[in-house]
Amino acid sequence: MFGLIRVRKLSEEPGEPEKEEGSQEVNSVDIVLKRADLKAFSSRMLRIEPGGHTAFHSHSREHIAMVLSGRCNVETQGSTQELKPAMVVAIPSGEGHRFVNPGNERLALLVLNFFTEDESKPVAPI
Repeated sequence: MFGLIRVRKLSEEPGEPEKEEGSQEVNSVDIVLKRADLKAFSSRMLRIEPGGHTAFHSHSREHIAMVLSGRCNVETQGSTQELKPAMVVAIPSGEGHRFVNPGNERLALLVLNFFTEDESKPVAPI
């Protein structure tokens, strides 16, 4: 018995297709679900199919992304960095970027978002 501990198997959750214009073959699963007590943090897992990518975008929040499986190219205005499993990248606020799957297998990224007080976004209970 785990009491208050709740276990989820993300590989069995369908997630939601990424709707941002310019995204291709991207699916998103919220890690931390709605929680009224968390106002300045969110996290999700992006699943990107081979050849897929997020839209090139920027935002005022900072985020950290860690490759869980597969390969990832992080493209910014002037460079591309290749990431492999267990590698982490910090994307500062305002930095234009996109995540690209250059490999032959699905890419899974853990994305942690850090919001300032004025852009806080409630997140959901696990």
